[in-house]
Amino acid sequence: MSEKQLLCAENIRVTYGEQEVLNFEKFRLYEGDRIGLVGANGAGKTTLLRVLTGQLKPESGTVKISCDPFYFRQFDGTWNTFEIDARETKLLGVKRQIWQEQVSGGENTRIRLAEMFASDKAVAFMDEPTANLDVNGRLLLTERLSKMSSFVIVSHDRAFLNDVCNKIVELSEGKLTEYIGNYDDYQAVKSEQLKSKWNEYEKYTSEKKRLTEVYQDKKAQAKNMTKKPKNMSQSEFKMRNFIGTRSTSDRARSMEKSALNVLKRIEHLNVKEKPKELPKIRPDFRLTNPPENPIVIRGDHITFGYDGNIIYDDASFLIKNRSKTAILGDNGAGKTTLLNMIISRNQVSVVPQARIGYVSQNLAEIDATKTVLQNAMSVSIQKEDITRIILARLLLTGRDMNKKAADLSGGERMKLAFAMLFVSNVNVLILDEPTNYMDLPSIEALEKLLQEYEGTLLFVSHDMKFVDNVATQKFLISDKKIIEL
Repeated sequence: MSEKQLLCAENIRVTYGEQEVLNFEKFRLYEGDRIGLVGANGAGKTTLLRVLTGQLKPESGTVKISCDPFYFRQFDGTWNTFEIDARETKLLGVKRQIWQEQVSGGENTRIRLAEMFASDKAVAFMDEPTANLDVNGRLLLTERLSKMSSFVIVSHDRAFLNDVCNKIVELSEGKLTEYIGNYDDYQAVKSEQLKSKWNEYEKYTSEKKRLTEVYQDKKAQAKNMTKKPKNMSQSEFKMRNFIGTRSTSDRARSMEKSALNVLKRIEHLNVKEKPKELPKIRPDFRLTNPPENPIVIRGDHITFGYDGNIIYDDASFLIKNRSKTAILGDNGAGKTTLLNMIISRNQVSVVPQARIGYVSQNLAEIDATKTVLQNAMSVSIQKEDITRIILARLLLTGRDMNKKAADLSGGERMKLAFAMLFVSNVNVLILDEPTNYMDLPSIEALEKLLQEYEGTLLFVSHDMKFVDNVATQKFLISDKKIIEL
């Protein structure tokens, strides 16, 4: 029995000004497809969702929809209270909030998800449905999606994509490439493809080197054939050529021809481009004069709250030197409050040699009038070439170096702010939701730098894949206590 086709998009082309955003041959959605749509920021993922749901008419191509789609937008603060099923709002923990004029970002997302699940639409197209959701919210969404047959999701949450998807579609340079399986399966295939490209490149360079040496050897032989040996007189040299079966010049021409044939083989080799790779160099952490204390940050019997709301009640914790600690907990548990208490040294002890670096929400540390490189160098204690490499490792290219910070996207500004931390004199990093506004390639690039980071790291994140890949220890904030997991 063949699969039922729900949607077919063919020969789609969309441009914004001179920029070509989409240019692909086909995209098909079948019943049972649970697709994760991935790609860099600006690749056109939201544009593709708008095309597939009929919100945007492409300049060329056709979209045939044989289903009734629900489009969950990334940024949307509205919902129809009277159309939302009470059972759905109860399941998602927002039954009372739907009547409130003001709700938190996480509550807004839950309400709009309840609206989606309450609809009778056959297929959902979702743009960042995990935005602002805490761990419990993600679990609830994952559970509800397990009962949905077909959908397309844009998400930067790899653990979520692993849990809910059976296909990954990558959007790059306007083209679509489909991979069977979840995000880990997609990464495994991409890794094998990269290895294959390296093998092909190494075979190509090895064969080119071998043929080049053969060519140079034949050219040298041809040249030597026409030269008179040092221990032979000119008349003897002429006589040898005269009585030989083939003259020296004939043999030289033959060798030149042979060399030319080798050169043609080199020119006809199937050229393999060198796969792109990020530089490996990292900052010299010794320049930050890091603390040697075994415990860098300590909180003993903390009691704290505001507006009559107790956040911590007799809570204690220790942050070990060079540890990478993730702070976990539900929305409102006090994760950001704890980070702010550490930064302000409010009821928290920090060793004198520790210099704390953090990215503020308004990115005030970035001077919008300066270029990317000027901003980084203004705080850097590293050499300029190291600073450039750290920027490159966070996917800020050579072309980006002379961009004014005012012209950067939100994700690019975040990456610049992180680069400034890595090259500055700070030796303790505090990060609050560092993966927000970042695309998957940037998240993975930041992961690698944090895994290599030699100082102490304390961070809050709802991205569990990021947490698992970076953290060496985890704290859970629960019931007004800080519990080491």
